[in-house]
Amino acid sequence: MSVQARPQEYAAAIYDLALETWSGQLAAIQGALKTDAALRAALGDANLSTRDKLDLLDRSLPERLTGDVRKFVGTLLEAGQFDQLDAILVEFGRLAHRQPERRLARVTSAVPLTSDEQETMRAKLAEQFGGDLEFQFDVDPALIGGVYLRVGDQVIDGTVAGKLAALRTSLAA
Repeated sequence: MSVQARPQEYAAAIYDLALETWSGQLAAIQGALKTDAALRAALGDANLSTRDKLDLLDRSLPERLTGDVRKFVGTLLEAGQFDQLDAILVEFGRLAHRQPERRLARVTSAVPLTSDEQETMRAKLAEQFGGDLEFQFDVDPALIGGVYLRVGDQVIDGTVAGKLAALRTSLAA
């Protein structure tokens, strides 16, 4: 029996490979700059073209830069912002290690839900919307009864107040 990877596993593997490539190559550039004063001076030389600077950088590194990293470095050189590489790498590291954002499931009821009711609600909503939910339970007596749910831009209004408002609108039409 063959076991197939899920799309999320493939996506995570691609993400890890891309992250490893970019991190490794940018760190190699950073290391070369710290140890080679002549390289630093050449990259700051306004008389050298961006292409010449990139070629010099390629020759100074143990491995050639991939196309995307080379384009990025070229953009920094052309914009005169190559000196910001250290700050960019710090921010890149912060972004690379952040946790995926969780979606908020806001559950509002007319009366407080018991622990069992909250757990049932968590299980049903995770099944319907996915397991990446963070829950917030609120109480609003104006709802009269039922539950009002918002997950992202989706709203489910199962409240008595909501049903009365819809009835009022339909009667007025």
